[in-house]
Amino acid sequence: MADPTDPTNPLRQTVGRALGRVPSGVFILTTVATEPPGRFPLAMMVSWVQQAAFAPPSVCLALGRDRPIRSVLEGSRRFTLSVLGQGDSDVLKRFARGFEPDVDPFDGVATHATPGGLPVLSDALAWLDCRLTQSFDFDADHLLLVAEVVDGQLQKDGAPFTHVRGNGFHY
Repeated sequence: MADPTDPTNPLRQTVGRALGRVPSGVFILTTVATEPPGRFPLAMMVSWVQQAAFAPPSVCLALGRDRPIRSVLEGSRRFTLSVLGQGDSDVLKRFARGFEPDVDPFDGVATHATPGGLPVLSDALAWLDCRLTQSFDFDADHLLLVAEVVDGQLQKDGAPFTHVRGNGFHY
């Protein structure tokens, strides 16, 4: 099959435009390294997150296999999701760009720790503290992660940030 991300592939216009209309939320994923040189926070924006079960409460998310946060997340098996509100485009832009390894992603951003000790954004609508239970490699450019939600809190009322993409073959 031809590469659907190739701009000359007709699927880019047909399937890509249809996939782009699947709405996504906007979340900030945070994890903390447990291996030396010590505990340090890592964060990135994720949008492919969905509730996956009621009992135990669980979420699934897609994570690009080349993301630097992946090895830390798989090692710690713990992460948080801060649920962004509809007007949080400045936060989205800040975390969408990614960070160099020596840059604190939370410099100048209000955070607090969950009871499990992981950082979340203080101004987010809500947060979820998660324990990674399964990672599925389905021979694609992303992995599918399933996690049990072990804690969480609604911090304020409001509509969550949702978006659609112009084409389903790029963010």
